[in-house]
Amino acid sequence: MQGKLRVAIAGTGFGEKYAAGLLASPDVQVAGVFSRRPERAVAMADKFGIAFATRHFDDLLRIPNLDAIAIVTPNNTHAGFVRTALAAGKHVICDKPLALNAYQAADLLRLADQAGVRHLTFVPYRFSPAAAAMKQAMSDAQIGRLVNIRASWGVDLRDEPLRWRFQRKLSGPGVLADLGAHVLDLLLWWVGPIRRVLGNCKTLVPQRPAEVGGRTRPVDVPDECWALLEFAQAGVGSLALSWNATRNQQVEIEGDRGHLAYESRSLLQWLDGADRFDPVAELTLTGLGRTSPLPLPGKEQFAQPDHALGYMFGEIAAYLRGADKPDSIATFRDGLEVLKVIDALDESSETRAWVEIPTDTV
Repeated sequence: MQGKLRVAIAGTGFGEKYAAGLLASPDVQVAGVFSRRPERAVAMADKFGIAFATRHFDDLLRIPNLDAIAIVTPNNTHAGFVRTALAAGKHVICDKPLALNAYQAADLLRLADQAGVRHLTFVPYRFSPAAAAMKQAMSDAQIGRLVNIRASWGVDLRDEPLRWRFQRKLSGPGVLADLGAHVLDLLLWWVGPIRRVLGNCKTLVPQRPAEVGGRTRPVDVPDECWALLEFAQAGVGSLALSWNATRNQQVEIEGDRGHLAYESRSLLQWLDGADRFDPVAELTLTGLGRTSPLPLPGKEQFAQPDHALGYMFGEIAAYLRGADKPDSIATFRDGLEVLKVIDALDESSETRAWVEIPTDTV
């Protein structure tokens, strides 16, 4: 591809992080921004020097020489916007989760392959130096045959009003789609496919005040989930997700020759200027009696939030321009595999039974 990569962004919340990251690359131009609230589109365009702002998504497709569209809107809009972008022959970046369910995701993957465009699901934790270190250690089989995997993450949202993430028709199955999409992507990336799951999800905050007016309304998504996971290769695992307590993202992977431990504060909160980001990945080998930190590739890229955004979206831009796909990029196929597990956990919580993960594209 010659000339600048021209990208339009749909969404003005986290979409601002996309803009900052993309504009850090001199060979990328953000050519337009969309929001259904026109004042937000105009404000973001003014902030980042974007020439075009609109309240109509289809207007983005009429931008001359547009190469790609980034979808950074509420979950229930992903599938429709992605289909429209693919029909126009554009490369697509879609924020996680790819869709509301695996059936939608499978359709998007099929359409993307038919269109012959490049596609990815943005999962920022894949770019973390600790996540990359875990991937390398697992690829090198440093801990031998898998025995057990334990994962957990908690973000306290008990005092949040009834935003879109707390409504199933807008977000999907609550904490599973929110926190689960991140953690499950890491587990599938590091460990491999999951064969079946047993889930138990609850709604511990059953009502929340509306954002406007404050009237209390019911919540129809789970905010607390616990699951057993059976991996295809070897080993069993557990997963705990919570919107009712704050705890770091943690994963422990035990093998017959050693143990890997990963821990991370919230990358997204750090990008917003809150807290620190100092993820850890450690290896303990059986019989040696000591724990050693793993080398963290690219650690210098995460010294500051703006550096990290530039690094992540620089990798993405290079891929969209035709470079080989780096391991840190998740495609629509990866997004589909995550949604298969999320759907199965949601079903299992309803049926109180083990649910098999489909091995086809649903």
